Order: sequence, then structure tokens, then C-alpha cells
Amino acid sequence: MCASALAFLAPAAAAQASYTAQLSGVVTDSSGAIIPNAKVTLTDEATNISNTVTTNASGVYVLTNVRPATYSIRVEAPAMATQERKGVVLAVSQQATLNFSLSPGQVTEHVVVTEQAPLLDTGSASLGTDVTNQYVRDIPLPDRSMFGLVFLAGGVTEVAGQGITDSYPTGTNFVSNGQRNATAEIRVDGALTTAPEQGEGATTNVYWQPSVEIVQEFKVENNSFSAEFGNNGGTVVNIVLKEGGNKFHGSGWWFGQRSALDANDFFSNAQGIPKPDHLRDQYGFSLGGPIKKEKTFFFVDFEKVRVNDPVHIDAFVPTTLERSGDFRQTQILDQNGNPMLQQIFNPFNVAPPDPVTGNRNRQDFTIPNLIDANLIDPIGQAIINMYPQPTVLNAPPGTANFHKVILSNNTARQWDVKIDHHFSEKNHLSGRYSNSHSLFVVPTVFGDGDFNDGFTGPTDTHNGVLEENWSPKPTIVVTSRLALDRAFSPVNENYPKLTTVFNQPGDAPLAQANGLARFPVIQMDNNATSLFNQCCTDTTFAHTLYSYSSLCPGPRAGKSGSLAASSASSSTIFTSRIHLPAFSISPLV
Repeated sequence: MCASALAFLAPAAAAQASYTAQLSGVVTDSSGAIIPNAKVTLTDEATNISNTVTTNASGVYVLTNVRPATYSIRVEAPAMATQERKGVVLAVSQQATLNFSLSPGQVTEHVVVTEQAPLLDTGSASLGTDVTNQYVRDIPLPDRSMFGLVFLAGGVTEVAGQGITDSYPTGTNFVSNGQRNATAEIRVDGALTTAPEQGEGATTNVYWQPSVEIVQEFKVENNSFSAEFGNNGGTVVNIVLKEGGNKFHGSGWWFGQRSALDANDFFSNAQGIPKPDHLRDQYGFSLGGPIKKEKTFFFVDFEKVRVNDPVHIDAFVPTTLERSGDFRQTQILDQNGNPMLQQIFNPFNVAPPDPVTGNRNRQDFTIPNLIDANLIDPIGQAIINMYPQPTVLNAPPGTANFHKVILSNNTARQWDVKIDHHFSEKNHLSGRYSNSHSLFVVPTVFGDGDFNDGFTGPTDTHNGVLEENWSPKPTIVVTSRLALDRAFSPVNENYPKLTTVFNQPGDAPLAQANGLARFPVIQMDNNATSLFNQCCTDTTFAHTLYSYSSLCPGPRAGKSGSLAASSASSSTIFTSRIHLPAFSISPLV
């Protein structure tokens, strides 16, 4: 398969394998003459695992499919002084050039260069920004989400009103180079982790994201990237996780917030609402090291989050008089912003049509703006009493008479296990499994979407990837990858059941109508706040994303494909794609 792809696509543009780097250069002597058959050895400074190639007849060496890390590189040739450079940093998807000029010398001479300037990406036309571990580690991040660092890339801006927080659609809600938001493709160690939202395909969403503490670096690729990235709207966020080395290394962290260090919200303070008991705890650990030195390595981490965030509610609720049917003191604002009496009429008493105009005039109750006691429906009375009492008496017309701060609660935990095994310098196998669980709950006050109160959302995610890198000869590297991303995220509510509100014998038919169990939406006008007006509750969402690829960088050609299954409620979409550097085919199955 790989040989066929190489033969068919030889003239195609260069393509690097997802997240790995390439290092190439020319070896010459001090006069500029090329040195063929020079031995070039690249060694990972953390694992001490080496990869050796020789220069060709033109003095060129090429090291492909190199994992982003810090390396030392050593060049040896007969009758030449050996030259070694340390601290060579290769970044995500980088195609760098590093040339060597060897001087004549004795066999025992050895030149070591310890200060190395950053390598330029001279082998790729793609446009992007590499965000290194220094930024990931040291820049303060809202909610410790690494996606806030995406805005360091040129051409990336926020969605109006969203800021740089990791808002919905999670992980991809930013605008890149004028493209629509929520269309980016996210990859972790080469594996696709974004899936079409609700199976619709218009936007992408991330249900699992790695902890900031285990991200080594990532690259935001905006334009002109390889054809292997074919599942997105024009931007790729390419993430590389840390891995173990010959020495044990780890970290522990705790980030906390407490209301004692917070200032009260401006509006809460103005309305006399005390400061809520806000808190945030985010803590965990990571550990990496050898299982067998220079052969097998591991990396594990665990993180837990506990958050209580304030939710500020300003609402319009019925007054004590209005609950009894008395609207004689109810005022609203007219079209000019002036107070006026809110008039109500008897719906069961309408005057006969006017013989000239045909209009019907509504009639007052026995006492204007006071509902007759015998016309008050017990079901309507029960509904109106579901509203909480006003917190502001005699509020001016057109202003909210209910102010309250409630606490949303979010608990989450996640863990990751990664194993790397090097059978030889030509064969490397890597596997990772990640699991996360979160539960978001907001107590019910109105069940209104404006406040998201009454909202319960659990999310369970399983993410795994298995990757093999095999180099049968120096000019060919085959990368095979199988990945799975499974998310289950139903949306529920805490609304009262019909039977708990209408529990009189005569109310049974209402509770049983159409098999309803939850309370229906009660929508109000004239500034009154609606009840249980929440979108998308009582829904079951799940997606299963399978992705596979087999890439052959080196001679710069590749072939990959992906199969995704995504379901929302009763709908299911299956998509099959084959991507080649020269063209792409996307049949819908």
C-alpha cells in the first residue's frame, strides 16, 4: 500500500506525519565540498535513544518522523573532527534545516557546541504558531484550560462576547483568519479528538482535553498545511503530550480560589446581596520515568476539579397582590417610557360586535383590574405560586423585583496513562488511554435558559490511541495510528414533576396528558420571567469517533482515512473519508 502511494503521488507536495518533525541538512568540509557517507546520529536527551542515518552522494542527510523534543546531534566522517551539537529543539510539525561544516582533524578530535540558536522551519509552507512548554507552564490561564493559549497565534481572535475562556463549543470556539468559529480540528499526539457537534457537521467540539500540566507544546496551524488534515474548517491545533524518560520526573499542583479573596459582584453589591460562597479547587499530580531504561517509558497523571460559581438572577415575579388576582396597583411602561396602569379584562365577557365597525370591546371584571374570585382557576393559581416571592417591594415599573445569587456546582476528574516502547531505533510503539468524568449542576429557581438554572449535565469521555512508527530503511518511515474518542453527555433538568404540583384528584388528567412527566414550559410576556424555558433538556447525546491512518513520510507522500460515528437522540451519521496529498474523496455513507 505504501509503495503504491509513493509511486502514484511522487510529484505531490510534501507532507509530514501529523505532529512529528523533520530535520535535514548538508554536511561539507571547511572548503565547502560535500561529504558523502558521513554518519549523522540524533539522540533524544531525555531517553538516550538514537537514530542514525548517513549522508547521500550530495552530502544531504534527512531525519524524518522525529518526535518534538530536545536532542543532541553528532556528525562523524573519516579524517574529520567529529562535531556534536546539543540542545537542538524540534517543535511540532517542524521541518528544520541544520547544516554542518567539518574541519580536518585527528580521529580523537571532538567539537561540541552547547549553545544552539532556534531552528527555522525552512521545509514547509504552512503558516502557524508554535506554543512551547514555557508558555503552557507559566502563563496564567482561566480555568487552567490550554485552549486559552490559542489566542497567542497570529490571526486568532475571540468570538464576540465570549472572551478567551474555554466556552461552548468547547475547545474550538475561536475565529481563525476570518473563518467561522467552532470549526477547528484538534489533534493530540496525532489522534483526532474533535467531532461534529450533534452529528450535524457544521461545528466541532471537544469533550476531552489534556491537563495543562501534561501538555509539552502545541502548534496552531492556520493555513497551507498538509492534505492529511482534512476534517476541519481551516485551522489545526496540534498538541503533543509529555512522555517518560530515563529519569523519573513529575509534578504536583493545586490551584485554589476562595470567596474571602473575591470582591462582591457590582450588581449584587448594589442590590444588597451578600457575597456568595464561591470556591475553586484544581489539584493533581503527574509522574514519568523508565520501565526499562532506553527501552520502555511511562507517563501518568491525575487531576480533580471542584468549582462553585455564582449565578446572578434578575427576574420579574408576581407580587403578593397579583397572586390573589389584584392588578389594581400593577404598572408598566408605555412606549415613551412613562408609567401606566396595566389593564386586564374578563376573557369570558366580550361585548357584541359594533354594528358599524364590527369590533368587539373587552369588558372589565366586576371591579376593574380585580379578577373575580370564582374566575380564578386552581391550576393557574398553582402555577403562579411556583414563582418565588419578590425580593424588592414596590420596584419601579419596568425593573426586576427579584434578585438572587445561586451557586452552580461542577465536579470533574480525569486521568491519563501513556506507555512508549522502543523495539529498536527503527520500531517504536506508543499507547495512551485517557478517562474523564464531570457533573455540572445548577439549582432550579425558574428553569429559565437566561440563567441556565435547573440544568444538570454529566459527561463521560474515553479517549485512546495506539501508534506504531516503523522505518524499514532510512528513506521510508511508516506511521500507523488507531484512535478512539467516546463521549456520553446527556442533558437533564431539576424541574418539578407534574404530580408534585397538581396533586388534587381532579388534576390527574392534566398530569397524564400525552404521557408528560416533567413540567411544561410556561412562557410569559410583558417582562414577566418564563418558567422552565430551558433549551435542550431531557436529551441524550453521545458520539463515537474512530480514526485510523497510515502515513509514509520521507519521500513525502501519505494515505490516511477516518471513520466517524456520531449520534444525537435518534439520529446517526456515518462518514468515511480518504485523504491524499493530491486530492480528497468524502463520500457520505
